[in-house]
Amino acid sequence: MPRDPAPLSSLALWAFLLPGCTLPGNWPALPPSPTSTSTPAPTQTPTLTPTVTPSLTPTLSPTPTPMGCLRPPDDYSRITTARGFVLNRRTLSMLEHAQALYAGPHDLVLAVTQGSYSPGEAASFGTHDDGGAVDLSVLDLPTASRVLTDEIDPTLRALRRSGFAAWLRTPGELYAGSPIHIHAIAIGDAELSPAAVRQLTGPEGYFRGFNGIPVDPPLPDLYGGPDLCPWMLEMGYADLRAVAP
Repeated sequence: MPRDPAPLSSLALWAFLLPGCTLPGNWPALPPSPTSTSTPAPTQTPTLTPTVTPSLTPTLSPTPTPMGCLRPPDDYSRITTARGFVLNRRTLSMLEHAQALYAGPHDLVLAVTQGSYSPGEAASFGTHDDGGAVDLSVLDLPTASRVLTDEIDPTLRALRRSGFAAWLRTPGELYAGSPIHIHAIAIGDAELSPAAVRQLTGPEGYFRGFNGIPVDPPLPDLYGGPDLCPWMLEMGYADLRAVAP
């Protein structure tokens, strides 16, 4: 921003007030003073008030919203999938959004192998007792005989961006003979079981950089993360990897 012009001296002002002189918007250079043989009377030099340039407060750019972040609806009405698994509408909406982000050949809704509201599953540590929990097959759906290895990583990325804490469970990782699958917990679900909440923020939780399995010491999350969307921050979630449990 240009500074205000400095005040004119009395001599300059007198020159502009001569007949025919105008005060243009852009200040021209003043003509040289005529040479005089007489000694002019001393004039007092005006004191110039310094112009203070205001300091600008830097504006911080907001943190960009990660691509695909979409706050899920607060709809907890229960629905049953075509394969007979119960989910709430919020969890289903998140799965559908993950499908759109993934845009691959694996059907994430048809791939559900365990839903929510299914208490009593010891191998699940109680995470599926209430809402927001879901397991997904990573096998080729028509034959269930081939692991879709190339689809696992993009599926996990899409699930996390759509609002799930999601991990791959490898064969035998949970118990002898346990199948390979993806385990996911819907972040912010109001009906999560205590065990599911622990998988988010507990000692082995997703937001602490671990894989959610309740063992001591906790196992690292091999897929990095957590992904944090603005709506998660608004709900009070945060990156807890540097915070003691």
